Amino acid sequence: MLLKFAIRFTAVLLSVLILAAIVIQFFFFFKLTTDLWIIAMPIILGIPILASVVLAKDDELALH
Repeated sequence: MLLKFAIRFTAVLLSVLILAAIVIQFFFFFKLTTDLWIIAMPIILGIPILASVVLAKDDELALH
């Protein structure tokens, strides 16, 4: 069951990374891209963590 949790986390992480890359690349000036990646990284990593934990069920995490 932990595999389902890991797959969900990976899917959400990849989706957020792709969306962030597109937004940063096409909507901001090229001199700001490195700064925006540094500033956005906690948000990019936080969204999949929170989404996976909120959507997880007890049996997926093997909690008794």
